[in-house]
Amino acid sequence: MAASLFLLLAVILAFAGGSGPWIMIATVAAATAAGTRLPDLDTPLHLQHRSALIHSVLPFYVAMLDLRTWPVAAGLGFGIGFHLAADLFPTTMRGFATIKMPLLGSIGVFASYLWIAVHAAANLVGALIVLERIAADRVAACALGVTAVLGAGYLLRAQGGLYALAAIAGLGWLFLR
Repeated sequence: MAASLFLLLAVILAFAGGSGPWIMIATVAAATAAGTRLPDLDTPLHLQHRSALIHSVLPFYVAMLDLRTWPVAAGLGFGIGFHLAADLFPTTMRGFATIKMPLLGSIGVFASYLWIAVHAAANLVGALIVLERIAADRVAACALGVTAVLGAGYLLRAQGGLYALAAIAGLGWLFLR
């Protein structure tokens, strides 16, 4: 439910909030908050748990269809990327934890790990690219700061999130070096 409300707020900000830097930061932040929980909407939407439709880069690309919603896309990319990074570290990767393709079912253990890793990376990298294109350097830095706080807050509470946080922090450090 919270994912839907944050996504609605982000879309409203994108369409009616104006073009100021704080609106951009708020839009990315709201969409990031939505993205951390969006993949969990698979059950209420009557999809199988860990449905490939929303445990993927697809929501990011859907948000990219309109130029006005690119800040929403950036936030969704960050949020879903964080969620998928935590999903890389389940207690066990079988049955309930594997990725499910519509009409086909589970894709298996190794393919699920690969799917999650590729889509987590695609979401995070795509979000960085979009944010760089739509925001000035200072605005992008502020949005990244807010996103980092939201992402860390989510990952510290999520199962497997501590490992994901360490991996993302390590990769971020390597990227900056």
